[in-house]
Amino acid sequence: MSYRLCAVALVLMVGACSVTEHKTVVAAPPEDSCTSYGYTPATEAYRICAEREVAARRRGRMAADYAEARIVGDSQEACASYGLVRGTERYDRCVQREVTYRRPG
Repeated sequence: MSYRLCAVALVLMVGACSVTEHKTVVAAPPEDSCTSYGYTPATEAYRICAEREVAARRRGRMAADYAEARIVGDSQEACASYGLVRGTERYDRCVQREVTYRRPG
């Protein structure tokens, strides 16, 4: 009888320790480049940035022989033309994104 009592107690203790976890994942809307650089939509600065982004995307990815130093330099120049200040977080994020766009592949 004590064996059955121990078995029941063990089952109850194990059941009491179980945890059920539920997670809800909400997908954030995708940000466009200019918003991620910190520009506010419907402003003049945003419009200028968006126009330059569209022009850059039309040019497409660069050729396979496009040197890495040239990719970085052109990316930095593009971000400066968007009005971003070197050494800021927005500028660095812009350069990273531009380098990704310009790499062949």
